[in-house]
Formats: sequence, C-alpha cells, structure tokens
Amino acid sequence: MDSIPKKTKNIPKPTYFGKNLKFLRRLKGISQTQLATDLDLNRSKIASYESGMVEPNTATFLKISAYFEISAQEILSQVISENPIEIISHTVPTDDVLESYLQEQMSNFTQQTNEMTKIYEGYQTLLELRKEEINDETGPLYAVLDDLLDILQKLIETNWQLIQNIFPGEELQK
Repeated sequence: MDSIPKKTKNIPKPTYFGKNLKFLRRLKGISQTQLATDLDLNRSKIASYESGMVEPNTATFLKISAYFEISAQEILSQVISENPIEIISHTVPTDDVLESYLQEQMSNFTQQTNEMTKIYEGYQTLLELRKEEINDETGPLYAVLDDLLDILQKLIETNWQLIQNIFPGEELQK
C-alpha cells in the first residue's frame, strides 16, 4: 500500500516589519494618520502593518522603506529598537571612550523609551476596558491611575522629543 505524500504548507518566515514600522514612526514623532497621509494610504492599513496582521505589497513596502530612508533588508531582518544607534546614526565609530559611552547610553535610552511606550499603551487599554467597573468605591483609584497615565504619556512624549533633538535631520542608514 503506497502512501500519498502529504502536501506541506509554505509558511513564510516572520519579519520584523510591523514592529520596526511602529518604532520608526514613533521615532519620527508622527501619528499613524500622519504617516498614512504622507504615504497616501489609509490609517487602518498602517495599523494593520504595525500589528503584524498583514504586510504591505511590494510597492508599498518599498515606499515605506524610502520614506524612512532605511534599507528593505534592515526593516525586515532585524529589530531596530534593540540597537537603534547603529541604524539611525551616521556617526563613525571612534576610539573616543566618551563618545562610545554616550552612544551606548543613547541607544539604551531609546530602547527604554520604546518599552515605556508599550507599557503605557497596555495600561491605557486596560483602563479603557475597566471603565465599566468604575463606581463610587473604585472611582478614586481609577482617577489616580488616569492621572499617572497622563504623566507617563507626557514623559514618553518628552523622551521622544529629546531623541529627535539629538538626531535632528539625521537620515537612517541604508
């Protein structure tokens, strides 16, 4: 009895496109809506790309890569937020210990700001889901949480502005 070979599915290798798109957009300090307008796309497409639910067609992918001035290979194959200075800065590595230290610290700061943004978004979503549970007893607690989230949002915005000021007009490496 001959067995019929099973068909195997060709599952594409996952990319880091969505994660990188979100990071690059934040780094540039623009909203999904602004990016969509700049690229002549719908905001929902940007959200779908960032969530990893879909990936753009080739033409859109190349348009996005060109917009952020980053190579197609880099945006797909590595997590930019884990080592942003290598991608973002054109600074030539030197033996200068202070400059190396500052670059390393700036890279860490950028990574931490990205992580803080993720945490903020998570708590913001949680607060939105729990709004129905607010009553006279829990109201003050949720009011404090809302105030803390506002402070965290302002801190994150300030951090991203600082990062943008340190790299004004810098092009991303290709």
